[in-house]
Amino acid sequence: MKVILNSLLILTMLCAVTAQAAAQKSFDYYVLSLSWSPEFCSIHPKDNQCHRNYGVVLHGLWPQYNKGYPQSCSKEWIPAGLIRSFPGLYPSDKLAIHEWQKHGTCSGLSPKNYLALSQRLKQFVVTPGTLQNLTKPLRVTSSQLNGLIRISNPKIKSDAIAFSCVDGGRFLQEIYVCFDKKGGASTTCGIDIQRRSRLSCGRPNFLIRNIR
Repeated sequence: MKVILNSLLILTMLCAVTAQAAAQKSFDYYVLSLSWSPEFCSIHPKDNQCHRNYGVVLHGLWPQYNKGYPQSCSKEWIPAGLIRSFPGLYPSDKLAIHEWQKHGTCSGLSPKNYLALSQRLKQFVVTPGTLQNLTKPLRVTSSQLNGLIRISNPKIKSDAIAFSCVDGGRFLQEIYVCFDKKGGASTTCGIDIQRRSRLSCGRPNFLIRNIR
């Protein structure tokens, strides 16, 4: 009986190690997910960010496979003081913690380096002037919005940009910009991100809510 129990214990440990190794295996590229705050605030008007007239805000930096993504790769904690050393990076500390736990732990980076890369890529992507002070709703096609972004960001490839829409494709929710795994250059978004963009923003056009 003792031999059987020891064997089961060893098997359980090996399974745990194998599962952890699988979770932490190398990813293929990053998705910088940028939320359109007015859309979020149309559903969550009492959230703190909804009193600050934000346009584009950071949702997160996600390690991705060409199809699918890793998540929650470790239980390493991110200190609150570290988050505060990157003021304005996320619209809330709660979101920063969630994004680290779900996505950052799969990046292979320390919490500090993950936040630093998130900040660098967020600053790299220039919000088109048309969207910076949007006082009236703007109706666009995916192609038109892609073009607006590329005019302000000529180093970003067209197929490195994708979108997410909500309410049956009526409203813009998020802008995705895909980068290589070193965070050095834009790269083609994976199959699942492209498919999500086509399906969720599949109408002939959609509306970008104005900044309140």
